[in-house]
Amino acid sequence: MADTAVQMTTVGDKNNNVSRTKVSTRMSSSSPRRGATVSFHNINYSVKMKSGFICKRKVTKKNILIELNGIMRPGLNAILGVTGSGKSSFLDVLAARKDPSGLSGEVLIDGAPQPPNFKCLSGYVVQDDVVMGTLTVRENLRFSAALRLPNSIHQREKDEKVERLIQELGLSKVADSRVANQKHLNLTDYITDYMQSTQIWHSQNQ
Repeated sequence: MADTAVQMTTVGDKNNNVSRTKVSTRMSSSSPRRGATVSFHNINYSVKMKSGFICKRKVTKKNILIELNGIMRPGLNAILGVTGSGKSSFLDVLAARKDPSGLSGEVLIDGAPQPPNFKCLSGYVVQDDVVMGTLTVRENLRFSAALRLPNSIHQREKDEKVERLIQELGLSKVADSRVANQKHLNLTDYITDYMQSTQIWHSQNQ
């Protein structure tokens, strides 16, 4: 196993004292090379915190990530750290989903800056559920297709894309199950991630 260790920041108290925790990214050296190599350099991220009464409100700077450097090669990588160490914030930065305000540093894909359409080229499952538990898997996909696909695509073609996606993911048996059922919730998270890639919603519209 090849190990790459980076340092992340844990914000511990109201006075903005911080402690550092090791976060390791691991990959199997025996895995075949495929996909892109992601490297990150001098990543810093902070947010402004407001406290006190409105008339005497104070704004303080809270450091979330401090001087992160590392590399993630194709294969399985893991980000490890205690609660509050900034793992989710770090993933948001890598996925280009953080507000540039308070963010500095550089994320490279195969040694080049992230392209403007990076969100369309990558899939990302957010921490919170982004599907409606009262709808079925098929209904959630149709709702997403209606929002993401252009009006120039006929409704029948949108439905065909949804059915093709269900078939490709092997979810025909649960396609009409409501996702509020915890047994199927993780499956629909994966569906949402898969939908965001170019393979289904985007590349087929070129």
